Amino acid sequence: MLLSHEKLVQLVKESKLLENIPESELTKAGGVSFDMRAGEIYEFTGEGFLGVNERKTPETKLLAKHEEGKSTKLVLEPSKYYIVKTIEKINCPMHLASTIISRSTLYRSGVLLLGGLTDPGYNGEMTFGLMNISSKPFTIELGARIANVIFFKVEGKTNKHVSPYNSGNMGTNKA
Repeated sequence: MLLSHEKLVQLVKESKLLENIPESELTKAGGVSFDMRAGEIYEFTGEGFLGVNERKTPETKLLAKHEEGKSTKLVLEPSKYYIVKTIEKINCPMHLASTIISRSTLYRSGVLLLGGLTDPGYNGEMTFGLMNISSKPFTIELGARIANVIFFKVEGKTNKHVSPYNSGNMGTNKA
């Protein structure tokens, strides 16, 4: 079951479901999601590995970071993959899970956002992939709304999320 905007606002106010969320998100008319803003953008500087019993994410390099009151823009080059971290921090309670979907301006511009599932108990900024799949450069301003987070009610017993990515960590080497 998707949670309504009214229920999401209640959870933000009562239990800090999201932190660093602008007031405009709390007062908008309806919907079933909150917008998430680009806070930091990284590029890969190393190699990764996914094995049966171990994994290693590539080292990353910070390219740009949002600073309140300052306009910071970054050009996403064609065919290049980036990692984005949100300004907003999620505090997912044990009875909820969430997923991220792209805002339409991105896919209408040839920019692919790769999101995933946030398990119950996750705390931290959201991170996801961003790739310019067009043949033209695309400029993004840090602080821009780039994704929607949608929350789902989880029925039954859940276990707390345990991962090296908890608390907004960028990779397995920074747990």
